[in-house]
Amino acid sequence: MPDNISKIIKVMNEYLYEEQLKNERFEMLINTKVELTKEESDFILSWDPTEHENIVYVREGVFLNLNVYSEHDHEKRQYELETQL
Repeated sequence: MPDNISKIIKVMNEYLYEEQLKNERFEMLINTKVELTKEESDFILSWDPTEHENIVYVREGVFLNLNVYSEHDHEKRQYELETQL
């Protein structure tokens, strides 16, 4: 019986570790990446379906993360590009 308990504890620890890694990946993506790949957006939505309203399709394989994107940053980048010409 103790061997079974040890195996169960090991499996639970591995599961919790994997879930922690997934959560860390989710937090990194949702809080830092402006542009997401399809795989990244699928991952975010599978982890938290409520984020659907914050992820917008841009073009084939590219999604915009509205949690990070800001119009001010976009306009600043546009201005910098235009003034460098």
